[in-house]
Amino acid sequence: MAQLKEENEIKIFILYLLDKIGYPLDYPSIGAIMMQDGIVNFFDFAQCFFALVDAGHIREIVREPSGEPDTKEGVQPAFEKGEGDDLEDHEADATILYEVTDTGRQVAEALSGNLMMSVREKSYRSALRHLSFAKKGAYVDHDYRPDGDGYLVNCSIKDKKGVIMDLTVRADSDYQLQRMLSNYSERPEVVFRGVIALLCGDVNYLFEDN
Repeated sequence: MAQLKEENEIKIFILYLLDKIGYPLDYPSIGAIMMQDGIVNFFDFAQCFFALVDAGHIREIVREPSGEPDTKEGVQPAFEKGEGDDLEDHEADATILYEVTDTGRQVAEALSGNLMMSVREKSYRSALRHLSFAKKGAYVDHDYRPDGDGYLVNCSIKDKKGVIMDLTVRADSDYQLQRMLSNYSERPEVVFRGVIALLCGDVNYLFEDN
């Protein structure tokens, strides 16, 4: 796949992917995620990323050692301060995270259609690999009810935007029921990625005739 070179496309790509991930990340992690599929190079990413911070589309969060966040929009990152700038000791120990602002989210939603379909699909898969529902603040739930000689198992995931997944499948035995409930409880992100991959045909080997 060819790299994105147009500045606006790179900015939309960054906002789109951060919005899909759904929770704050530090700069090295964001850079690794953005470049792992080879869609942007490091120089273009860094230039566009900090332009989005300056524009207020990405917000800087300084998480103090105590765990209390200090949110700032459109400020210069601490590691880019000039040589004459003094940093307090507690600032040196702080963790700097970034997340999309409401304005940035609106831009991503409005303009993501301008990105090539292949880019959107690749970036979405990248986001899925790093998705943590706990960090995103999503509510993960499951229940079941008897159905004839088996059970109907429902697995759901919701966040503040609404339903992420609402899946109902049948378990034909008590053993299968307990395995489904246990695996989903321990690995909801993996189950979700698997469902998306199957529906999108990313694991087509499962459908091949033996």
